[in-house]
Amino acid sequence: MIETEFKRVSLTVGLALASMVTTGSVLAQTSSIQDLTVHESGVNDSLRAEAQEWGLEEQELDRYEQLMQGSRGIWSPGLDPVTALGIEAETEQDRRRYAELLVQIEKERVERELAFQRAYDEAWARLYPNDLPITPFLVNEGAGESIAFFGSIPTSSSSRLSVHVAAGGCTRCDETIDQLLASGTPMDVFVVDSDGDDNVIRTWARDRSIPVSRVQSREITLNHGQAQPSLGVTADNVPQVFAQ
Repeated sequence: MIETEFKRVSLTVGLALASMVTTGSVLAQTSSIQDLTVHESGVNDSLRAEAQEWGLEEQELDRYEQLMQGSRGIWSPGLDPVTALGIEAETEQDRRRYAELLVQIEKERVERELAFQRAYDEAWARLYPNDLPITPFLVNEGAGESIAFFGSIPTSSSSRLSVHVAAGGCTRCDETIDQLLASGTPMDVFVVDSDGDDNVIRTWARDRSIPVSRVQSREITLNHGQAQPSLGVTADNVPQVFAQ
């Protein structure tokens, strides 16, 4: 009798343990499914938000990611979705749509940047009215076609110029700047031997009588520059003037 009761108790405990294991397994599986669902939902939300930011559908963003995993990603790493899809468009209608979308995006971007630039210029003029604003190291790599070198200086103010000069003892640089100032030509001046010192550029600009008002209005910008041998711009080979 006792042995029968013992077997019955053992069987009951065994079934309970089996039930607990099974229940635990089911709960673990359920938790994994829920976690996976939450993760997938987060991925989908992120994908949807990114697509909306570019004005695209989710499947278009999927195609972009596939394109960038192939040869397009090798040829053009970092290319934005709209441009990539436009380049790889399969129909003229799609190509036109992506082109128009990119124009709208670029227009909005430029307007925001110009608005901030105006706010920056106003802040500089308000906080430092007697100082010439100097742009940090900017290299005009796409300077364009060289239009003058120790020669005639354009007198028309219709085009903006990229002017590379040296501040230290470059008589021809000074003469070129004087002629451009007299012509009223808008220009971006890159000083190739400033060594990152704003005061070098400010002192040089004051010695050349560059009007503060024209610099503050960004009709003329003063920039730290550096040698660009590919364009023939070196410390010993200035001034160089390029049309932008």
